[in-house]
Formats: sequence, structure tokens, C-alpha cells
Amino acid sequence: MKLYVLLSSLWSVCNLIIPVSAYSNEVTMVKSIEQYFETCNRNDSYTVVKYYTSWCQHCKTLAPVYEELGELYAKKVDENDLPINFLEVNCEFFGSTICVDLPGFPIIEMVKPRREPLVLTEPDWPSMKFHERLWQRIQMWFHNPKYQLDQSRVVRFEGSRNIRSLSNFIDAVRNKDAESKLVEQIFDDSKHCGELSRSQQSLCKAGKEYYSGTLVELYEDMEGLRKERERLENLVRQNTDDSSESTKGKLKVIRLQLKLLSHTEDQLHSVTGHDEL
Repeated sequence: MKLYVLLSSLWSVCNLIIPVSAYSNEVTMVKSIEQYFETCNRNDSYTVVKYYTSWCQHCKTLAPVYEELGELYAKKVDENDLPINFLEVNCEFFGSTICVDLPGFPIIEMVKPRREPLVLTEPDWPSMKFHERLWQRIQMWFHNPKYQLDQSRVVRFEGSRNIRSLSNFIDAVRNKDAESKLVEQIFDDSKHCGELSRSQQSLCKAGKEYYSGTLVELYEDMEGLRKERERLENLVRQNTDDSSESTKGKLKVIRLQLKLLSHTEDQLHSVTGHDEL
């Protein structure tokens, strides 16, 4: 990212001369661009980021709520869930870099983990000629993947800035991301259910059985897929009012089957659309 080294140095100097107010132990104040991207590009945790300025009144109102949110999720620790990092970025210092495209303040975003770790390969400098090394360094300066954030992993919060709304937002993003990862795992024959958390392994196995049996047999049979959708939707309607644990477990499987069915239909529509072109 442009000027990141210079700005990081300036920010470090500012920390020496600007008093910093006390922050929650669960909320980390971003002090460098490296720190921001290293945290957001992790593959073993989610990251929630608050972008703010000191002159913004709404930012001041949000501050204690955001600290409480960080403390809440520090206590809501589940061994099956990836941890969540809580960052806050002062856009008076990072306005031309991290905050450059933000429409206003405060803004809260949640960054989903990378699917794979970020692997950076060092160029073979000795084998390059001088002009090649120079060009490579220029390219790395402006397009270093270490300082890039895939926007498909970023979800912006829109709603009332209170604990309940923010907590619902975080849970919804995590649940949707977990569902997406589960569906991806099921359709990928090279991936095994044992790679998932224990709470998802049984669902994964049920999904793989449904995929390899029912969906493979119905592939490209649009009428058969339509009837299968009707069957599953009827089962959901018939059992929705049953609050027993066994029925809840069955409904989880049925709803997963519906997602797998939708994924199959989307694939077929995509292939059909390309064929028509």
C-alpha cells in the first residue's frame, strides 16, 4: 500500500506525543498498517474493526458499546468457534490509507478469515538484472499482497449501534460463513469432514451422503430437482412446530440438504447460461 512505511513511522512518533486513553483489554488500537493487515489477513480468526475519529460525536457514543462488545465475546468462548479480534482504527491518522474509501464515521466491519494462509514468496533477487530488480520492487511497493484485503471477506454493519444489534450481526456473519464453508467442504471430494469442528462433522457426513446419492442421481434432471425441493420444503413445514431435540436435529439436516440443492441448481443455471452464450 502506498506510503505505508512512512505513515507507520509517523504513527509511531504520534504515539509518543499524543496521550492515549484507556482501552478495553479486548479491543486493540491499531498503531500501524502492518498490524492492521496482519490481523485482518489471518486464517485462524475473525476480525471486527471500528473506524472512528476523535471529533465524531457518534463515535464517542459508540466507544463504550464497542468495548462492551469486545468483552462480551471474550466471555462467549466456544471451542468450536474461531476467536474474534476487535480492532479500532483512528482515521485521523490513517485517513489516506486504511480509511481512504470510507463514506463516514463511525463504521464497523467484520472481516472473515482467509480460507488459506497468506503465503509470500521472496523473488530471486540475485538472478535479476538491475532494472528487473528495480521494477519488481516498484511492483511490490504498490501491489504487495501483504497489504491487500479481499473485499469479499468484508461485511459492513448497518443498523442500530447497540450491543444486541451488533451481537446479532457478528453471529449472523459467523453462521453464514460456517454454512458456506460446510457446503464447500461437502462438494469438494478432496476435503474430509474430520477437518471441521466436532459440531459440524455429523452434518458434513450427512451432507456428503446426500450429495453423493440423491444429488448426483438428479444432476441435470431439473424436474427431479424441483420435486426434491418440494419434498424437503414440505418436511420443514410439517416439523417446524415440533420443538423436540430429535426433530431439531432432523430439521438441521433437511435445511442443509436444501442449501446443497440450491447450490446444485445454481451450478446448473451457470453452466446452462454459459452454453447459451
